Amino acid sequence: MARFSLLREEARRAWRELRGSELSPERGAAAVAIGLFIGSQPIFGCHTPLVLLLCFWWRLDAAIAWVAANISNPFFAPALLTAEVQVGAFLKNGEILRLDEAVSHEDAWAQFAGYMFLGAPAVGLGLAILGASITWSVVSLRRRFVTSAARGPSPYRLPDDAPVWFKAVERIASRYCPERGYSAAQRARFHYTRIKLVSDPVAKLVADIAGEQPGALGEVLDIGTGAGQLPLLLLDLGRATRVRGFDWDEAKIADAQRAAAGLPAEMWRADAREAELGMADTVLLIDLLHYFRVDEQDRILQRAAAAVRAGGRLIVREADPSRRLRSVMTAIEEAIFTVLRWNRGERIRFRHPKEYVEQLEALGFQCDVRAAWGKTPFSNVLILATRPAEEVGAQHPC
Repeated sequence: MARFSLLREEARRAWRELRGSELSPERGAAAVAIGLFIGSQPIFGCHTPLVLLLCFWWRLDAAIAWVAANISNPFFAPALLTAEVQVGAFLKNGEILRLDEAVSHEDAWAQFAGYMFLGAPAVGLGLAILGASITWSVVSLRRRFVTSAARGPSPYRLPDDAPVWFKAVERIASRYCPERGYSAAQRARFHYTRIKLVSDPVAKLVADIAGEQPGALGEVLDIGTGAGQLPLLLLDLGRATRVRGFDWDEAKIADAQRAAAGLPAEMWRADAREAELGMADTVLLIDLLHYFRVDEQDRILQRAAAAVRAGGRLIVREADPSRRLRSVMTAIEEAIFTVLRWNRGERIRFRHPKEYVEQLEALGFQCDVRAAWGKTPFSNVLILATRPAEEVGAQHPC
């Protein structure tokens, strides 16, 4: 029942996000205009993603825009394409085509495609203006004759019987998106944080790695923390007593600092190759090492190990390049996010986990390698390296 309630609330939230805020004449007209213009373009297969992206960014009604974009459905597409070809021919030659004249297959493809791509923006603009005008008029009349109290979408609320884990994720994600005055970028960070923490198995693996007792992970240092969602979640769950994290991506650290406000947390911008680490009970190296050269990976690993207090642990997640299809999927995913600059790595260089294990065991750690891909198609493994509590001599970061 709890899962059903959670799914129902998630469906309601998704629908509210698609609809944006209250429908006004201006928002409705803009949504229809965008939908009609995009739907008129000969970029089949891209209509829906473009409509959702633009409507989400500008907080327009994506449901209405999507319906308008389906003007290129099988019933209207022939007339629409014909109009675009004719408009393109008129713009180029000053006259419409004589469709009753014989034309070769090659000429049809060469000429009609050119005319269509020339005429599509003009036809799309005309339809957008017409559709926007009609929508603005209809919504204005509706608002005039239908009296109702101004109301926005009801606030999202998890069901009371939702799992503790989901409640914690919701609290942390909400820190990235204030209730009032938030930007599209903050909304994107909010949704990314929720999806990342729920779908990525590493969050729960790390949270439960030392048991569920309060403060089980002690003071946590997250090297390459990104926007800081993982250490902040550990703090919210009570697994960590204090968290510190740094990353060289200035925008992500700015998000992390805002989210960490008022918590026993410290976030700062630094390079993993040079940052002052201090000491911690739990040190995290999650999806970081493969962005550096081999010699830099070794140096970062050694510095991270030296920052672990006696009896503490170093947790490393990296992809195993020997997992065949899983390894290929991981490499593709990392390459895409690096090209898109979501992950600001210098390169991608995966190594077999045993190379890290050998180094850590030489430093006196006891290592355990665990599968960390969960239900994902990737090849991630988790290396849990524990420093013996009876170790003699204090450790100092390099």
